[in-house]
Amino acid sequence: MGVRGQRKGYPVILILILMVVILPGCLRQGSGTNGLSEVCRTEFMMDTVFEITAFCRDEAVGQAAVAAAMAEVKRLEELMSAHIATSDVARINQAAGQVAVPVEPETIAVLEQAVDFSRRTDGAFDVTIKPVIDLWGIGKKDDFVPTAAEIAAALARVDYRQLEIDPAAGTVFLPHSGMGIDLGAIAKGYAVDRAAAVLQDMGITIGIVNGGGNIRVLGCKPEGSAWRIGIKDPRNDGGTAARLLLADRAVATSGDYERYFIKDGKRYHHIFDPATGEPAAGGIISATVVADSAMEADILSTAVFILGPDRGLALARQLDGIEVFIIRSDGSSLHSPGLENVLQTIGN
Repeated sequence: MGVRGQRKGYPVILILILMVVILPGCLRQGSGTNGLSEVCRTEFMMDTVFEITAFCRDEAVGQAAVAAAMAEVKRLEELMSAHIATSDVARINQAAGQVAVPVEPETIAVLEQAVDFSRRTDGAFDVTIKPVIDLWGIGKKDDFVPTAAEIAAALARVDYRQLEIDPAAGTVFLPHSGMGIDLGAIAKGYAVDRAAAVLQDMGITIGIVNGGGNIRVLGCKPEGSAWRIGIKDPRNDGGTAARLLLADRAVATSGDYERYFIKDGKRYHHIFDPATGEPAAGGIISATVVADSAMEADILSTAVFILGPDRGLALARQLDGIEVFIIRSDGSSLHSPGLENVLQTIGN
């Protein structure tokens, strides 16, 4: 028997300023701060909890904006979830090795971004990793560890360079049967960005969109200070390893404590290295990325985790506006220079 851990649906980054526990589907509203009304709503979508909060003068405007932002997340789930049979992504996967699939221009745009970041990260992020994810089934199969032959067979169907995207025809094609797209490390971040854009389009300048730990903050807090974002301590359930002070930015964390099991003293987690087909073992247990967009933060937190401390930090240096905070396997941490004035480590 192994030890299983699963925190699916719970944010790996904590917004420390909001301490009220909300059940999925509920709506919270109140007087807020500095005369602003606070409207907050949560829903379970994209296999996680989305919480959207808006601060505004007119409570009715806030309610309408939050509802519209949630509707946008739902639309994207129906478009890009591999678990919804009618989605673009599911149809692409179902037709692997058979035919090119007509999809929405938005799906093509997201997949083009995914392939671009696959190139930038030297394949550490690979949008075609689905065969490996399905093989291991972390969180779905009891302590299952595949054989080397099974891993090799799955890896043979993973290669973002073989994904054929034709913007002119509006089609996407996976050339080999058994290949599959997984947007788990990009779609939630993209949905957070789109929800934030909906809020802004409806006049909301102060708010938070949190999609399972992929966070975008709008403006500063109502009283004018930066949002205080907590980064979970990977080995202390409920503990905080560090805090970030952010305004108008996005942040995401990838860690080995979200979905995992321990078997024969070894931790097997859900973040897979496309080079090996096994849980990434680059010496990182938590990688946090701060970026201008939640989609970038989502993708790059996964890539940095897989690349390891040195290569992950080097990647951040190559990309404009990207900052990282890394917790190594030994519990020590390091961060990029751009976080110097906004990062508060705890206990170090």
